[in-house]
This record gives sequence, C-alpha cells and structure tokens, in this order.
Amino acid sequence: MVLTLSHCTKDKGGTEGDSLNSNNDTVGQDEYVDLGLRSMTMWKAANEVNESDPGHNYYTYNEAVLTFGDKLPSKEQFEELIRTCRWQWLSVNCYKVYGPNGKYIFMPVNGSRDCEGRIEYVGTYGFYWSSTPDGPTRAWYLNFYSSGISMYNYYRCYAASVRLVKDIDDYK
Repeated sequence: MVLTLSHCTKDKGGTEGDSLNSNNDTVGQDEYVDLGLRSMTMWKAANEVNESDPGHNYYTYNEAVLTFGDKLPSKEQFEELIRTCRWQWLSVNCYKVYGPNGKYIFMPVNGSRDCEGRIEYVGTYGFYWSSTPDGPTRAWYLNFYSSGISMYNYYRCYAASVRLVKDIDDYK
C-alpha cells in the first residue's frame, strides 16, 4: 500500500523540526506514531492512497470501511486527538499534531470529492473519515482548517482522506 503526505512535509519558513523525518525517533510514512494518548491509540504517520481514485487522496465512507475495517479511527479516537493534542497550523496548509509525549503527526488539508465527483477545498479544509456511522446515509468525519478543528457528519457518498490507527499492543 502506498502512502502520501500531500502538501504537508515541511513548513515553508524552514522551521526546525517541521519535516517528517525529524519526528523525534525518525518515523517513516508507513510507521505508526505513539503520541502518548490515554487510549494507547497509535496514529499512522501518513494518509492512505487510493489507487482507484484519480487524485489518489480520497475514499468514500463505504470504501474506507470495507478497505480498512477496524484500522479506520472511530469518532471517539478523533475526539481524543482533538481534545488531548496540541494542533499547530503550518504555512504549508496542514496541522502538526503534537501528542502529550511530544511526538507528532502531520494532517494535510487535502480537501474532498463531492458525490458528483468534483474535487473541493484542497489546501483549505481537511476531511478525514471515521469508522462511526450516523444513521443509514451519513457518517462522522474530522474536519479542520486554519482556524478550527471539529467533528461533523456528512453523506457517505462524499470522499475524504483516510488516516489509520492501531492499538499500541498491536504494534509490539
């Protein structure tokens, strides 16, 4: 499986520590990062790539659930990430998300693809599917931009980015 960081690998200002490979213990894109969360959830260092998607960035909710199953984060796991981590906006249109232990991941603002196939909000908004449904036609996703981070529910036909998780015990 191929991974991508999209537009989020180094701050244009050249700030020390803003490149992926300086993530404390030098974590590769295919690795998981222990952010020191109470739930012991580890977050993948990069987004998943969808080879069947023209832009390789997006999955519909159903594609994400069928492809990744329990490795897709729940609404509660995203809420923990929002609540317990420090989110630093970088000038390259992404967040650097610091866990309680000081380790971090990057979350790029890749936008989304609407139900008619139009790509929207690239470089402005980040949309990441959770595994949590909300009724028969909607599901929860993480949404963020330069001034806000929150959870919303939306139609499952929309396509968004996917970031995987695993329990720290699965990593050993």
